[in-house]
Amino acid sequence: MSKTKGLGQRIAGKTKQAIGEIVGDQDLHEEGREQAGHGRDEQSKPSELNPSKKLNQLT
Repeated sequence: MSKTKGLGQRIAGKTKQAIGEIVGDQDLHEEGREQAGHGRDEQSKPSELNPSKKLNQLT
């Protein structure tokens, strides 16, 4: 997954969290929290196109 898709996952997850909070749907809120976390993890992965980021993680 790319950083752009990771950002999309975070936005969708945060939206689900907010809607779940507004309507009182705890399951939707939790689903959104998990989705946002997954997107955050994807964004923090080093890019395949930038090997210097991988080097920084190793040091």
